Amino acid sequence: PTWVKNTAGWWASDQIDDSAFLHGIQFLINERIMVIPPTEMLESSQSQEVPTWVKNTARWWAADAISETEFVNAISYMIKVGIISIESSKSPELIAEMWINGHINDDEFLTSIEHLIETKNIVISDSSVTKTSQLPSWLVNNAGWWAARIFTNSDFDFDPGYVKKKIHPCDDDQHTNCPEKTYNSLGFRGNEFEKEKPDNTFRIFTVGGSTTEGDTAEDDETWPAYLQQIINEKITGKKTEVLNFGISGATTKSEYGLIKNKLLSFEPDLIIMFDGWNDSKDTNVKTTIQNWKFICKLGKNEGFDTIIIVQPLVSTGHRVLTEQEIANSFLNLPYLQKFPQYVNAFEELDKVCSKTVDFRRIFDYVQEPIFYDYGHTGPLGNQIIAENVFSVISPIYFGKTYSVIHNNLNSDNNEPETVVVYAVGADLSDRNFDNLNLQNAVFDKANLSNTSFKNTNIDGARFVFANLNNSNLLDLIDFSNINLAGADLSNVSLTGKDLSGVNLSYVDLSEHDLTGTNLIGVNLSHAEVSKESLTGKDLSGVNLSYVDLSEHDLTGTNLIGVNLSHAEVSKESLTGKDLSGVNLSYVDLS
Repeated sequence: PTWVKNTAGWWASDQIDDSAFLHGIQFLINERIMVIPPTEMLESSQSQEVPTWVKNTARWWAADAISETEFVNAISYMIKVGIISIESSKSPELIAEMWINGHINDDEFLTSIEHLIETKNIVISDSSVTKTSQLPSWLVNNAGWWAARIFTNSDFDFDPGYVKKKIHPCDDDQHTNCPEKTYNSLGFRGNEFEKEKPDNTFRIFTVGGSTTEGDTAEDDETWPAYLQQIINEKITGKKTEVLNFGISGATTKSEYGLIKNKLLSFEPDLIIMFDGWNDSKDTNVKTTIQNWKFICKLGKNEGFDTIIIVQPLVSTGHRVLTEQEIANSFLNLPYLQKFPQYVNAFEELDKVCSKTVDFRRIFDYVQEPIFYDYGHTGPLGNQIIAENVFSVISPIYFGKTYSVIHNNLNSDNNEPETVVVYAVGADLSDRNFDNLNLQNAVFDKANLSNTSFKNTNIDGARFVFANLNNSNLLDLIDFSNINLAGADLSNVSLTGKDLSGVNLSYVDLSEHDLTGTNLIGVNLSHAEVSKESLTGKDLSGVNLSYVDLSEHDLTGTNLIGVNLSHAEVSKESLTGKDLSGVNLSYVDLS
């Protein structure tokens, strides 16, 4: 925010003293207005006077002679040498952020939590599950659960009931259930607006692809429309216009051309770019970053600010996905590796852009369906995006700090009757779960290698993307209600197991011996299976969509009711087969 830079300038010119300035910096860090990279103190660190060069750095930053990054590096130095107390900057939110981003491991995170509890920076109520649960402390106090408690400012009661819900957009191709979308005479979403900016008006332009334009959303349910509603409600005394210039399929290249050749004439004060998905499909990362730089530099020359937002997709966070979202999440896998590279470029972009923001995890703890495909969000998702955008711009342009608690937009779910174990992303390797009641437990993305589950109740439990290497989980008898989508089953025997009804989508089974294994009704969508493993099997009701069966011997295999959509099959594999009830959509039978 501008007032931070002003304060740095006052300090550098001795209008305020060191103590007041340092106190202000600690406040900014604790309130997460200023985010300092993980910083370790030197062993010999102790409080001392502020070096002259640090004050000079503040002076240069206040005068725009150096970048924000260089000023933050000076603050990091003062933390390292003990001028600013490291403990005061380690808020629970910062520590949880460090764990989620992989800067610290589970043990380091939980040790920090213990310290924060001892120093009363975290207060646990007597009714908290951490005190009342009969489950082992290491399970109730796992890292994933603590991160959820910190980010939601709650005990985080998880209700898995929403995971089976689906949201459906309108069908543009069939023109069913589609809203009447309003486009102005310029071809953009929304009503007509004055080309010449009215006096005393702050203009915000939102730029992006179909996720900004509002692909299937009502006029008042796009995220720019929600942002306008929030500003109208919370900001008085400052007339603000939010104009939607999203275009379906837009990339940073086309957005640069749009801004330079068309939007400049409408006098923007702030342009918010909501990007990532379209560029990740066919634009290399360096080009995307360069395009962002071009736009930010254009803003500096033409007098508008630019905020770059890396958008969320269905699988970019730690969110417990719905079954619909899981099925769509794998479609993003080829593109996801680019998103960390976008975020890693923030330090470079901050030198020319007004601000850069990472939205990949804004949906992490929302217990409702958000995505209807692998990138587009429904009305609730658009509302949450708008809330988070407002929290970014409000302290900068409206002088008000606005916080979004990750779960404060949930619908009114009923609290679960029993405590549901939540261990998303936690490292629980080598643990013994024998004889525990883990009904409906959530172990998505958890490390469960070398674990034991003898006589454990796992009815309804989820292990999506979990590491089950060398676990005895599959020695249990009933898997009819278990979700193992994307799980790592290395060194786990499936021979002779009853896997009927299990979700094994995107699981690599190519090295597994499936002799005697019951696969009736199994979801094997996108799975990898060995050439011999399906011969003579009863696959009735199995989902084999997107599976390459072109070299499989399906002699004696029962395919009645199988879903083969998008599968690859050989000329011989279907000869003489009873294909009653089989889904052959998008299969090449030529």
